[in-house]
Amino acid sequence: MAELVLEAKDACDWIYRGEGAANLILSFTGSFDPRFDGKVLRVQKVKKNGISCEELSSALSVHECLLWKEDCDLLSAPTREIAEHLYVQHVMRPLLGSDHVDAGVRVLVSRDFLEALGKNILSQRPSWRVNDADVNTQCDYALLISDHSVFPHALHDGELSISVEIKIPQLSQYDPLDMFSGSKERILKSIKDLFSTPQNNFRVFLNGSLVFGSLGGGKYITNVHHDKAFEDELKSVIEADDGIRTICFLELVSEAVFRSGLLNRLLEVQKLDAFDIEAAIHSYYDVVSQPCVICKKLGEDRLSGRYSSLHSLPLDGSLKIVKEYLIAATAKDLSLMISFRTREKGDPKSPYNVIFHESTGQSFDYKVSFIDLDMKPLEKMIYYYELDQKILRCYTKMMETKKPLENSAKLEEKPPYQEKSIVEDVIGA
Repeated sequence: MAELVLEAKDACDWIYRGEGAANLILSFTGSFDPRFDGKVLRVQKVKKNGISCEELSSALSVHECLLWKEDCDLLSAPTREIAEHLYVQHVMRPLLGSDHVDAGVRVLVSRDFLEALGKNILSQRPSWRVNDADVNTQCDYALLISDHSVFPHALHDGELSISVEIKIPQLSQYDPLDMFSGSKERILKSIKDLFSTPQNNFRVFLNGSLVFGSLGGGKYITNVHHDKAFEDELKSVIEADDGIRTICFLELVSEAVFRSGLLNRLLEVQKLDAFDIEAAIHSYYDVVSQPCVICKKLGEDRLSGRYSSLHSLPLDGSLKIVKEYLIAATAKDLSLMISFRTREKGDPKSPYNVIFHESTGQSFDYKVSFIDLDMKPLEKMIYYYELDQKILRCYTKMMETKKPLENSAKLEEKPPYQEKSIVEDVIGA
């Protein structure tokens, strides 16, 4: 779609849909255009903290080229933006399944388009996001990707689709072990826990419009008002009495998660980090050909200390450890999008998987996709290590404040979500 160029006059056809730390997502609202049917536009942001556009748009570093040398297309990418697109296409898509990952198509965008777009959506963005970053007007491309919250071809007029976005690593009472357990009952429990404390990790869209959860990444607390409003929104999709539509919907979501089997595949990719960050950080320093800062802090000799076996690996061994750690980090930070649409008797045969919901007597098409598959910069290894150390210090301090004899048994049996609250405290600090 290289011949398509979005100009300033086109900016009014795109509206704010949401955003993450690095990108804005926009929906098309202009006259019907088959090129944009079932698609959203992903536009890169630039931080307001002094990081220049040139730094963000530069190609891979010398050491990143070493890391991804087996993926030649990435090495030839003229900008990091293009390299990240190729990373999704050539690294993550084969690992997670081509049917469940859309790398998108690059489209040319003019600077005038990006500037007009930034002005048009300014009032729709959360203020804290606006204070953090702007539209990156130096980019030449935006990504046109599938809108996973809708189905591209309607079965009939007035068709409704409902979708849920789940961010896998959770900072709530949700326990990831339930989600990945393979048990219907535990998966349903995890979905209920996500719904009760969604924050930015459980969002529901009706025909692409947010009806539950946070739009821009802020906190979202469920309460009676929100529960009632969501229950009413479900009237158009879930055929059930007042008060039970929400649980019927959560059952539908958990059944789709269970049936898809995709969490098993995701878990295998997450397990690529065979070495935790306390070990992998040593390989990082070997990859970047620098003296190991961690060994120095530990007062150990690089070749005779406890991590000497890691430092003795050939370069290819160190590259493998770091590369797989970063791929696993992508897999731990992605989101799962599950979309449904109701099926009526007489509808044509479905190209999608179908679920029959016994409680409502309805049949639904459903599809499951992975989104937010961003390539992690090599330098982020330092961030991961420092975060791990902060969590460890915070946890140790918490343990020291407890009365050892009275609380030892309780601490041994502490639920996983309490540990997660420590992570939340550290990240929020």
